[in-house]
Amino acid sequence: MQDINYVINNYTKDNIWLFNSAGLFTGNVKYLFVYISNYRPDIFACYISGDQKNVDYIKSLGFNACHFKSKEGVQLLNAAGVYVNEHCKEHYPNELLNTKILNLYHGVGLKQIERKSDNDYLLKRLAKKYITYNEHFSNNMCFLVTSPFMEKHFKEQLDLTDDQMIRGGYPRCIYQSLYNPIVTYDHDIISNLGLPEETKIALYAPTYREKNPKNFLYLAIKDINALSQALERNKLCLIIKLHPEISNDFYFKTLQNLTIQYRNIIFWDNRNDIYEILNKVELAIVDYSSIYYDLVSAGVKKFIRYIFDYDDEQHIMAYDYKSYTTGEICYSFEELINAIDNYQSSNDNEIAKINEVFWSYSDSNTFDNIIEQTKKFKIGNKGILPSFYSFDVFDTLIARRCLIPKGIFYKVMENIKSSDENFPDIFHHDYVTIRMQAESNCRELLNKTIGQYEITFDDIFLRIKAVYDLNDSQIKKLIEWEIQAEYENIIPVRNMVEKAEQLVHENETVVLISDMYLPKEIITNMISLISPRLAALPLYLSSDKGVQKVSQQLYLKVYKDYSPWKFKKWIHYGDNASSDGVKAKELGINSHVHAIPKLNAYETGLINKIRNYDAYLLSGLFARMRIDSVNEKDYFCYAHVSGYMIPYVAWCVRNALEKGINTLYFISRDGHFLKEIADAYINMHQLSIKTKYFYGSRRAWRIPAMIDNIDDEFFSNFGNLVGVDNYEKLLSALDISHNLFQKYFHELGLNKTSHINATDLVSLRNFFSKSEKYRDYLLERAKCKREIVIDYIKQEINPDEKYAFVEYWARGYTQTCLSKLLECAFKKSSECIFYYYRSILPSNENNIRLNYSTNNISLIPVEAIFANCPHETVTGYKYEKGKVLPIISRARFDAELYWSLGKYLKLFVKDFYSLPFVSNIETIERNFSIFSFEWYRDHQDDPVVVKSMAHLLYSESYLGALREFAPAITSESLALLKQGKPVGAFTRSIKMSLARSTPSIKKEYQEYLKNPKALSAKPSNAKQKVLPTNTSKVKIKEPAKINQHLAAQSSDSRKIRLLNKLERNPEMFFSDSNKKIVRLAGKTAFNPILKPVLGNVIIKLSKKIIH
Repeated sequence: MQDINYVINNYTKDNIWLFNSAGLFTGNVKYLFVYISNYRPDIFACYISGDQKNVDYIKSLGFNACHFKSKEGVQLLNAAGVYVNEHCKEHYPNELLNTKILNLYHGVGLKQIERKSDNDYLLKRLAKKYITYNEHFSNNMCFLVTSPFMEKHFKEQLDLTDDQMIRGGYPRCIYQSLYNPIVTYDHDIISNLGLPEETKIALYAPTYREKNPKNFLYLAIKDINALSQALERNKLCLIIKLHPEISNDFYFKTLQNLTIQYRNIIFWDNRNDIYEILNKVELAIVDYSSIYYDLVSAGVKKFIRYIFDYDDEQHIMAYDYKSYTTGEICYSFEELINAIDNYQSSNDNEIAKINEVFWSYSDSNTFDNIIEQTKKFKIGNKGILPSFYSFDVFDTLIARRCLIPKGIFYKVMENIKSSDENFPDIFHHDYVTIRMQAESNCRELLNKTIGQYEITFDDIFLRIKAVYDLNDSQIKKLIEWEIQAEYENIIPVRNMVEKAEQLVHENETVVLISDMYLPKEIITNMISLISPRLAALPLYLSSDKGVQKVSQQLYLKVYKDYSPWKFKKWIHYGDNASSDGVKAKELGINSHVHAIPKLNAYETGLINKIRNYDAYLLSGLFARMRIDSVNEKDYFCYAHVSGYMIPYVAWCVRNALEKGINTLYFISRDGHFLKEIADAYINMHQLSIKTKYFYGSRRAWRIPAMIDNIDDEFFSNFGNLVGVDNYEKLLSALDISHNLFQKYFHELGLNKTSHINATDLVSLRNFFSKSEKYRDYLLERAKCKREIVIDYIKQEINPDEKYAFVEYWARGYTQTCLSKLLECAFKKSSECIFYYYRSILPSNENNIRLNYSTNNISLIPVEAIFANCPHETVTGYKYEKGKVLPIISRARFDAELYWSLGKYLKLFVKDFYSLPFVSNIETIERNFSIFSFEWYRDHQDDPVVVKSMAHLLYSESYLGALREFAPAITSESLALLKQGKPVGAFTRSIKMSLARSTPSIKKEYQEYLKNPKALSAKPSNAKQKVLPTNTSKVKIKEPAKINQHLAAQSSDSRKIRLLNKLERNPEMFFSDSNKKIVRLAGKTAFNPILKPVLGNVIIKLSKKIIH
């Protein structure tokens, strides 16, 4: 082959021609290629193929040839001006998008072909190539036609225009007669078979049979012996050449093995080009194949029309077969044998007419005429074609509030429960399963039924009626309820609805296409509820058409209805990866599959926990938000944190209204998001109640509330000294300066370098609780601090209206402090009402504690979320510009989570209370709240939870160390765990911490759990002495000797920590234990029913065990 660079540089684009035929080197392509190669040196002709054997074969004949993927092939594809083939191919290289396509086609004739074909076998392939390459066929392709009659025919069949016509004869029919014949195999067939010299060639080349492609020949040749004898009598040798699509015919293969017996019958090898000897044929036995017309063009004069299956095949004809063919007609094998015996006496006077009708453009200049017309053809005469658009309906234009159909069935079951239709008992609790099984039954029957491809809505209920013996009224109700539930659940997929409406507005062609069992009328009405404009579009519905997208047949219905296809591309929007994605793409459709909300583990857990229609509504809400959210923290706030806070706040507001409360005060810092939630709830429901953010804290109020005496709480395990572990913290907890401390308590020997361990702290609490000197100091200090607190209270609170305060989780001691301050401020005793999700202390005297829940589940995660705030806890107050302002310091926090909380909690209020719940709203709220906390308890390794809160900075007490809520476990901390240090010393959630840890750490920890070492610390050998009650006479020089002046302590530090935790929060003590038996005991004892009886008993028993 010539050097490609030379070719590209020395031939114009219009004179570089590439040739390709379907597999073998045959057909019109072959003969035009040979002609140009031999007689047109001005054109560079190269045969290009994907079959290297074919390439090598053509090269061996002395012609230019290359492989598509070869270096030369790629260069030529980019350089070629003309690409010659004889099919509307199913694939074209991308490099040919701006190249002329010369389609020589592979046969004239009478059949419905290409765009007009109704051949079901070929429909998918035909649809795909026109959907994919229609613009290519319309703008790039010129087409060879052989006569005015055929020009009209092909224009109709392929939707061609005048400018695409190339007029001439078929090269394969006339080359051998006009030029030096091509010989690629031995043409001397008669001599090679040893037949008499006077033997003539007969040809039987039947076309493809759609209805019987695998065993056609058996029906055509019923007696091979009789056929052979007839051929011998008439000195004929018969070539049987089958269409490539049926060349694997079973009978044909069988007969090939009998070649020796029948020397006068040749079972043709399609690798040999029959057209090289077409002009040697004496008698042609034809059916509906276009080869009849090729034989006429090649000069054959004798024909027999063997059409034994005419009734089955005449539907494929575009014109009357008998009027446009010649030769004796045979409807049976016996008639065929008789016609062979009489062929020599037959005289066909109609052949000249047929030749004129089909070949009038054919002449001796055909080859050059084809070349010159092709050069004149211009690409792009039809311009840019429009696009075709289709949209799926469900989950593309329409979504369900309950997300999935199962939710609809739960709604129907709610109606069944309240109905007087006397449904079977099983329908009251298991209708959802019954409904799904009935649909599954119908689909199973469908899969085993021939000719039926989709179920209907009525099929499902007929199945239910038959199995459960329901009456017509009951079935009518079930159908009505399901349709009504579908209507109630309709919500638009806004971005898709807007896209479809915009396309309609722009006068684009748009259809709707859906696999759905609901009736067409119902779905049209549903669409009209979201967009009357879209409801007017053509709707292709599987239950209406009887076929589905998933089988591709529904797409093909659309294609056929819009044939001839006049679009550049088909763009489809849907949600199903298979039916809207894979199946559409297999047909050449440009598919856009969008993600739809699917239930994740959390949402599925909610459904499984609550198991009603309302749970599906709520889970659907979460799933849609999750798909639309920017990050996981948004979803965490919307779906998880909402359950911790919103049901509680809504209850607070409703309860306050019932009690005639005018204003709710939300105490900082926990009240920050609670107030925002309350405001959103109040505004949405137009409620008459005020809210106010109230700056305060236990830290700010505890000491000022010491009016006449010091509360015992101050020195308790959960008092002011919690979290003290050094000298500075001790001063802060005691609210005393360094100088005063050294003045009053220098005998303790503490200074700025002193470290205070747990044992020391117990002793110090005991010491200061008994110190009259400190008590006197503290009361005086309280008096000084109380003045500004009272001023702040008077500034913020209107005593003439009824008010209450909103907290979240607490013992209730902060309320006790505020109650004293309120009484002091307003000089009167009145109820101090506090709302809690749960408090430890009950109501007493004027301290009214209203609890939302008795659930003893840990609320620690909410505390960590509350702490994620820009400011720290209020430590006191200050005067500024005539007002009292809180003293607060800036805090480190996750700003992203903070802003997500602010946005998505309020959004959830709007969305949640807009849902059409069936159950009482308070029931739904409580179920959701319980679930959200139980999910946290059981799934602390949930990635959403881990990524959203494990890193939050949190301290269990005001003076406690600020650390991540659940840091990753390191090799160092794991080593300490193995030495007996409790998990709580490192993390508030071991599951969360492990989720953040490396795989090797996780593995090591799991192995450690299987064989744990003893966790108890070694007891201290230090002896402890009792501190004299007269503390003023005590003189201690060294801090380490403080234990010598305190009461003897029998427990080591681990026991003290356990006792502290048990006293501070008994429920957490049990739930946090790493021993299953302890957790189980706590779960049993603190059950709401058993708690009053067993709660105190198990606490006392546990204390004894620890001691």
